[in-house]
Amino acid sequence: MNLTDLVTGGVGSKAIEAISKMTGVSESKAKWIVAAAVPLMIAALNYNAKNKGQSENIDKAIDQHSGGGIFDKIGDLFGQGGSDDGNKIVNHMFGQNTEVVTQNIADKAGISSAQVTGVLATLAPIVMSYLGQQKQASSGGGIGDLIGSVLGGGGQQGAGGGMLGGILGSFLGGGQEEPAQETQQASTGGSMTDMLGGLAGSFFDKSNDGQSKGNILDSIAGMFAK
Repeated sequence: MNLTDLVTGGVGSKAIEAISKMTGVSESKAKWIVAAAVPLMIAALNYNAKNKGQSENIDKAIDQHSGGGIFDKIGDLFGQGGSDDGNKIVNHMFGQNTEVVTQNIADKAGISSAQVTGVLATLAPIVMSYLGQQKQASSGGGIGDLIGSVLGGGGQQGAGGGMLGGILGSFLGGGQEEPAQETQQASTGGSMTDMLGGLAGSFFDKSNDGQSKGNILDSIAGMFAK
C-alpha cells in the first residue's frame, strides 16, 4: 500500500464514506478533503523530522500508532468526531499553521472549520498508523527514507525529501522565504516528493490569498485522487 492507496484505496474509501456521512458533503467532496489533507500531513511530518529536530519524537509516535486495528473501525472513529490524541497530532504536524490548513480546507469544501477540525483529528491517527505499518514492513532507515518510500520511490524519493524540507522550511519554520522559481520547478517536475514539496510550500506561503491556496489544494488532491 502506498500513499495513493491510503487516499483512494480500501482504507481511503472507508474514510471518504465516513467523512461524507459526518459532514453531509458528497463523497466526491469527501474524497477531495482526504486527498488534500493527507499529503499535507505527510509533507509536514517530513519537514518537522528533517528540519526541526523532531525525527526521534515522530518515530516514537509512529511506533505508538503502529497497530493495524484502527483500519477496521474507521467509520466509528469519524462518528466520534476526532479524539484529543488526534488533535494533538494535528497540532504537532502543522504547528502555527493548523488554523491555516483547517480554514482553507473548510472554505474550499464548503463546511465549517469545526467539522474540518474533527476530520483532521480523525485522519491524523490513521496516517500515523499507516506509517507505522510501513515502518514495520521496511528494512530500516530514518523517517525521511520511510516517507520517501511511502511517496513511491524508495531511495530516490527519500533524497528528494531534502528539497521538500527546504521549500517548506520558510513556511512551517518561519525562516526566510524560498525563491518562487525553485518552488515552481519543484511543482512541475522531479519526483513526487519534489512536486508535493513545491505545492505544500506554496500553500503555506503567506503571500498567497485564499483563492490561490484553494487552487493549490486542488493540485495536491489531484496528485493522489485520480
